[in-house]
Amino acid sequence: MGSLLGFGPLGLLVTAFWLWMIYDCVQHERDRTWLWLLIFLNVMGAVLYFIARYWPRTQGGGGLFGGNRLRDQLWQAEAEAKNIGKAHQFIKLGDILSQMGDRERAGTAYAQALAKEPRNTKALWGAASVALEIQDGATAQQHLATLVAVDPDFLYGDASVTYAKVLADRHEGEKAIAHLNEHFKRWSHPEAYLVLAQVHQYQGDREAAKEAIETMIMKVKSSPPYHYRKNQRYVKQGEKLLRSL
Repeated sequence: MGSLLGFGPLGLLVTAFWLWMIYDCVQHERDRTWLWLLIFLNVMGAVLYFIARYWPRTQGGGGLFGGNRLRDQLWQAEAEAKNIGKAHQFIKLGDILSQMGDRERAGTAYAQALAKEPRNTKALWGAASVALEIQDGATAQQHLATLVAVDPDFLYGDASVTYAKVLADRHEGEKAIAHLNEHFKRWSHPEAYLVLAQVHQYQGDREAAKEAIETMIMKVKSSPPYHYRKNQRYVKQGEKLLRSL
């Protein structure tokens, strides 16, 4: 990255901007596609993320270009939901409202979609995401439990990891462990091993916590360079947790 950015104040500012966009992406984007773009495209990815995701969200959907884009999409989605009224239309409406930061109305739209199709995975994920944003863990857990039962591989297993995190946050350790044991039969997310380790640590099982972290670190370090770079932050978190055990 040094050869791309150079050194000096300008290089430091650009690097800080890139890291800021990565941090924002980790905090707000549940789909990891943007995170991969930020890693691969570096500063170019940060600029694209700022224009497409960060600015519209912080400006209530205005965006840098075509300030009324999301507002026009909202009007269209509202009309389609009213006139057609199937689950798909309410999910589309919920997605737009979520992008605009209107969590209350987004949650209502996803609920209307679920009233029509209770096992619709996109509606379940949207409703769970809104519940997590407003810190309603019970509702998020309910929707995620249904989602992983319907499609345990949704979003390449990311929904499954999120469910484990919610279980851990709600101190349902045994459920979290049982769920993660099933999760690892399909996926090997480094974050899932960290969640497992944290649950074992909370339960006072230091050896099991160490085993989970060491397994994760071994898997990440033995993976191809791209995967290692993508998951290096989990290795650092795991090493920090190991030192505290």
